[in-house]
Amino acid sequence: MEKIGFFGGCFNPPNNLHIEIANNLIKEGKLDKIVFVPVNDYYKKQGLINSKHRYNMLKIAIQDYSNMFLEDIEIKENRVLYACDAFELIKKSKFITEKNKNNIYYILGSDNYKKMPKWNRYDEIKNKYNYIVINRKSSDISSSKIREMLSKNEVCVKKYLPQNVYEYIIKNKLYIV
Repeated sequence: MEKIGFFGGCFNPPNNLHIEIANNLIKEGKLDKIVFVPVNDYYKKQGLINSKHRYNMLKIAIQDYSNMFLEDIEIKENRVLYACDAFELIKKSKFITEKNKNNIYYILGSDNYKKMPKWNRYDEIKNKYNYIVINRKSSDISSSKIREMLSKNEVCVKKYLPQNVYEYIIKNKLYIV
């Protein structure tokens, strides 16, 4: 039975680590498919660029992967969403069928997983869903560090981004202060 992972996040910008995580989960046989689900513009995070750009960057970042997909289900919602709301929306995703509905996993960073007890309706969702928790290594670069490097026009930032995402950022003058 097909196992699908939903990888939610800001993807501000999507970087090589995001793709590597998804690719490793597939290569290791933990999942058959990964669906990236970027947050909408109502998400409260400083420096979050427009969802249109984040969606487009994800689209080009995964275009060469036959088992990675993109879902704009959160972006279409014109309201603040909590994880419980997002999970309910995802249950209506075109990627979920009657056959695979019990093999759905939510991919979370360990930092977010630790924050779950503070989430809205935590008691309702803690045991209701399957999770894959990704531990960040101290050597992993953060998206905020990547944004900082982009704002300073540091060329070495290219090694942390898919080439086509870097070109999109430059072309659209994103993250420039």
